[in-house]
Amino acid sequence: MNLNVNAVLVALSLLSVTDAALRCLRCSDTFEPRLCNRIETCNKGEVCGVRLYRADNGDTGFWTGCMSSLDCTKTANRTVVHAKRDASSHIAGVVLCTECCVGDLCNSEGCGAAGYPTTRGPLCYDCRDVHAPGDCHKIVPCSSNEKCLVEERTVFGQRYFTSRCEHGQTCDSLAIYPFGRRRAIGDKCHHCCHGDLCNNNCNPANAATVGPTSVMTTSTTPVPVTTMNVAFFAQFTTVLSGGRIVFNNMTVNLGNGYNPGTGVFRSPQSGLYMFAFGISSHGNSVQTYLTKNGRAVGVSAITDPKGITVDDSSTSFAVLRLDRDDEISVNRYSAQDPNSGFFAGWKISPLDIDAVAFTVALNQSSSYSSNDIPFNSVVYDNRGSFQIYNSSFTAPFTGLYVVGLTGEQTGSSYDDLQTKINGAQKLNTFPDSESGHSDSAATLAVFSLNARDNVKGAGRKYVGYRGTTTLSAYAISNRTTPAFTALLTSDTSSTYIRFDDVIVNTNGDYDRLTGAFTCKVPGTYLFTWTAETNGAESRTRLVIQRSSGSLFNALDIVGEETKGDEYDSSTGVFIDKLYAGDIVKVMNVVGQIEGGYSSFSGWMLF
Repeated sequence: MNLNVNAVLVALSLLSVTDAALRCLRCSDTFEPRLCNRIETCNKGEVCGVRLYRADNGDTGFWTGCMSSLDCTKTANRTVVHAKRDASSHIAGVVLCTECCVGDLCNSEGCGAAGYPTTRGPLCYDCRDVHAPGDCHKIVPCSSNEKCLVEERTVFGQRYFTSRCEHGQTCDSLAIYPFGRRRAIGDKCHHCCHGDLCNNNCNPANAATVGPTSVMTTSTTPVPVTTMNVAFFAQFTTVLSGGRIVFNNMTVNLGNGYNPGTGVFRSPQSGLYMFAFGISSHGNSVQTYLTKNGRAVGVSAITDPKGITVDDSSTSFAVLRLDRDDEISVNRYSAQDPNSGFFAGWKISPLDIDAVAFTVALNQSSSYSSNDIPFNSVVYDNRGSFQIYNSSFTAPFTGLYVVGLTGEQTGSSYDDLQTKINGAQKLNTFPDSESGHSDSAATLAVFSLNARDNVKGAGRKYVGYRGTTTLSAYAISNRTTPAFTALLTSDTSSTYIRFDDVIVNTNGDYDRLTGAFTCKVPGTYLFTWTAETNGAESRTRLVIQRSSGSLFNALDIVGEETKGDEYDSSTGVFIDKLYAGDIVKVMNVVGQIEGGYSSFSGWMLF
C-alpha cells in the first residue's frame, strides 16, 4: 500500500513540473544515451526517459525519448515497448532499466550510462536550410572554442535558416548582435550565441504582438540603404612611436575611410572587406601585424633577410567583416622598421550572409605529412565556405573568385607554394629559406571557377605558428567583371614582362603578346603581381601609361638572393582609378624573372 502511495506521489510531482514543453534526446538504438543526435519536444504530461535493453542477440542498447510520467512509476520489464509517435523506437528485447528525469536533454545519462562531461563546448542545433529555426531537430556537440550560430538566406524568394557550430574567433569577428536585434543593413538573421540549444530563434525577443481584434495601419517611407564603394591604397613613409606604420603616400581613398596622417582605416560602412599589406627591408628582420580595433587578426608579414645588404619583402592578406567605425591598421612588432611597404583595402560585399568570403590560417607547431597545407584556424568565414576537415574550399556556384595564398618556410626548408584547383596546379611561387632564417611568399589572383570546383593551398613544410601561412578567398558578385590572370612560362630579362599563359581574360583586356592590360571599362581596378628571382637582386614595378600620354610609376617591389641556387619571391598589390585607354604593365627594373613562378592578375573593383 505504501509503495502505491509513493508511486502516485512520484507521478504527481513529475506532472507538476512538465507544463512547459521539455526537449529530450530521441533515438532508438545508441551505444550511449549522450551519443544521440536528435531531439523531440514532449507533450504535456511527458518527461524525458532512457531505457537500457538487451536485444535478442544479446547486445545491449539505449532508447531515449519522451515518455508518460505515469510510466515512471512502473517497474518496466517488458519484452516490447512501443513508441507513441513512430515505430522506429520499437524495442525488441528485454528492458533492463527505465529512468525518468525532468529537464532539457536530461536523458543524456541514466541506467548507468554517463552523461555529458562537465567541461565541454555547447550543444547546438545542426540543420541546413529549414523554413524556420524551430524546425530543426538535429543537434551536435561543438568544440570548446566554438559557439552556436543561426543564419538566414533567401533562395527563390523563400527564407531558409541554417544552424551549426561556428568557430569562436569567427563569431567574435562578427561583432555579434544579441538575439532579437537586426543588423544595420538588411534584416537577415546572423547570430552567434553561447549555451546549449541557444541557436533556435531569429525572431525579435520583445516583438509586439497584435491581437485579432486590434488592427493598426501605419504608413512609413522606407529609407533606402546606399551601398558605398570603399577602397584605398597608400605607401609607407614613417612609423609612429607606438609601432603603428603610417602609409601616408596615398593614391586612392574611395569612401574616405583611410587617414594618411594616422595610418588607420576606419570603416565608413559595414560590410565584408579584404586587406593586403606588404613590407620590404634592407638587412633587417621586421615583423608586422594587421590589427582590428587594436587586436591582431591572425595574419602577419615577416621578413628575415640573410645578410645586412640583402633586400627582402613579404605580403599578406586577410578577409574581415567590419562594422561601421571599426579600425584597421598595420603595426610593427619588431625592433626594426621596414624600409618601405604598402597598405590596401577594399570592400568586397555589403553585409550579405550568402557572400563567399573567408581567411583561414595554418596554426600548428608540428610538421605535417601531406602535400596539401592543413589549414586549421578560421580567421573569418562568412558562410562556412571553407571545409576544415579536408582543408579545402568548394565553389558553391559558377563565377569569378579571388584567391590569396601566403606561406612561410624556415630553417633550410623550401617547396612550391601552389594554388590547386581540382588537384591541378594553377598558380605557383617558391619561398626558399636558409638555416636560421625564414622566407615567405604570396600569390593573389582571380580565377574562373565552376560550381563544385575544389580549391586548396599546397606545399610541404610550411610553418603555422606565426600566422604567416594563410588562404583567403571571396566571390566576385558580378561574373562579367573585367578580370584577367596570366602566368610567365619562361625566364625573362625583358624590360616589360610578357606573362604569356592566360588563364582568365573575361573582357579581352589583357594582351599576352605585349603583357599589357588596356582598360576598356572605366572604373577602380586592383592589380597584383608576383615575381620570382634566382641568385640575384630583383626589382619590378607596376607602371600605368595614361591615355593622356603620361607615365605613372605606381609601385616597386623587391627581392634578392645571394646564391645562384636559391630563390626569392616578391608580391605587390596596387589600386587605382582607370579610364578608357589606360595601359597597365609590369616592368622589370633589375634582374631576371623566373618563369613558372611569376604571375600577373587584375580585376575591376567598382
